[in-house]
Amino acid sequence: MSKLSIIVAMDENRLIGNNGKLPWYIPWDLKYFKEKTMFKNIVMGRNTYESIGNVLPNRTNIVLTSDLNFKSEGCIVVNNIEDVLQYIDKSDIESFIIGGSSLYEQFIPLVDEMYINLIQHTFKGDSYFPSYDENDWDICTEETVEVTGDKTVYKIKTKHLIKKIKTQR
Repeated sequence: MSKLSIIVAMDENRLIGNNGKLPWYIPWDLKYFKEKTMFKNIVMGRNTYESIGNVLPNRTNIVLTSDLNFKSEGCIVVNNIEDVLQYIDKSDIESFIIGGSSLYEQFIPLVDEMYINLIQHTFKGDSYFPSYDENDWDICTEETVEVTGDKTVYKIKTKHLIKKIKTQR
């Protein structure tokens, strides 16, 4: 069984999106995401996939949707969580849940690790990362970096969390 992780960037209010887009442009965060997910499986909801606009290269793109007629070249399309879990459990590489809100909420109980970039700022938007019990997680690494994005300097607290009790999937 391969490792299943969440990767997310959020603001101080847990905001992750605005009208299907990121509410910020921070190149450092995009580079972090790319470095962590390159050559891995990435799992996203259909809305997240459509907001990205294309298949992310050098990754296995898995799209979870309730639309039985949805198809997209270069993606593995699945219609339920069980199919996602079956695919990633047969894989020998790490899989990342990359959004959106609904997928994060459904998968938090099932993941082994979370990579969280907490942007120490507030933005306007309409999509949020769900709450979770921080007592269920150990901090593996944590650091704060100062980066530039949107012509502004932001502090980002980067946390790598490991679930204290492994989930049976």
